[in-house]
Amino acid sequence: MKVTRDVILDLLPLYFAGQVSADTKKLVDEFLQTDPDFARMSQRFDAVLKEHGSVPEPAASERHAFERTRMLLRYRNQTIGLAIAFSLMSCAFVFRDGHVEWILLRDKPPVGIAWALTGIVCWVAAYVIGRRATRASATAGDHQDDVP
Repeated sequence: MKVTRDVILDLLPLYFAGQVSADTKKLVDEFLQTDPDFARMSQRFDAVLKEHGSVPEPAASERHAFERTRMLLRYRNQTIGLAIAFSLMSCAFVFRDGHVEWILLRDKPPVGIAWALTGIVCWVAAYVIGRRATRASATAGDHQDDVP
């Protein structure tokens, strides 16, 4: 496979920042030895980078937004699991003598109502957490354009 100038140009910021593997460094060095014009241009590029500061880290704010979104989605999934459990337990029933008997409502009505209300609260919480996760991921997408 022939390495082109475009490939090397894509690698230069990381190369000058020292963030490439030994194999990539060797590849870039070999290419710069074979193309002196490109080597001079890359040296100017390095000087401009040093003048304006180092290569920016790959969007720290984007990484933070990604981690926050992932955490919120994990919480949402756990909350949905609790919502399903509480909702189903409060609706537990059996068929006896041709009719339905609600187990918790028959045996312990306050507990059955408490479980049902807890299930409703969990469903609302899962919805709110899902909305926050959506907003967090949308915010990360908005900031992608800000990265130079």
